[in-house]
Amino acid sequence: MRFGPALVLAFVAALGSGSARADEEKAKSSTTQPAWCAPEYDALSDGMCHVGSTDGESRRTLVIFLHGAIANDVTWQHTQERALARQAKQSHFEAIFPRSPLTPGGYVWPGSVAAQEAVENEVISAWTRARRTLEARNKKPFDDVFVMGFSSGAYFVSSLALRGKLKVDGYAVFAGGGGFVQAEAPARKPPVFVGVCAEDKQTRDHSRAFGAAAAARGFPTRVDEQPIGHMFGDVHVAHAITYLRAQHVK
Repeated sequence: MRFGPALVLAFVAALGSGSARADEEKAKSSTTQPAWCAPEYDALSDGMCHVGSTDGESRRTLVIFLHGAIANDVTWQHTQERALARQAKQSHFEAIFPRSPLTPGGYVWPGSVAAQEAVENEVISAWTRARRTLEARNKKPFDDVFVMGFSSGAYFVSSLALRGKLKVDGYAVFAGGGGFVQAEAPARKPPVFVGVCAEDKQTRDHSRAFGAAAAARGFPTRVDEQPIGHMFGDVHVAHAITYLRAQHVK
């Protein structure tokens, strides 16, 4: 069974949409760096967007979502933010959309463990501050905190999970992930959701390998294959939220 465009957002295809093209042309005409956050979303701080809402929800879920590779001086990130906002509305969560460090190739999360260790304390502290800002604003803590990543972000998330770097309630990766981390399995093993994009030849085997590595190290793991390309689809995100919430009962 294939999922139509009403159910699944193809990030790559969406880059060619009129909205994205208009944003990019607008950015090119400006002499300043385009805003990281789309204008309709809350910029918590430089390089940190807040999308979605849990107002009125009995269970408050926060997703820290790590984006795919973004070229410098464009607004491709707005397409990903808008997809995430729609998914947040559908599955009743709110999200932080942080910006990765800038590299010569654009905004890309570090790939090697050495590169990750050089920046991870700083970026994790920024995520924690953003979470506390939202909790103070709402005067109550979140019931669930999940870290998710797409493409470049998925590889970073998988490394953080296997090395036990975060005290969160679960992880999810889409179109990426690596099971190559040579580290002893952490004592604490939150659940892991692996969204395999079966039509994406570049990442599907990496995602499967990460799922196998997580399961072998004792993480509760769900590997969910969908006949889609390189994207974080609505169906994957919805399944991830459902699975991780079910595993984390408060």
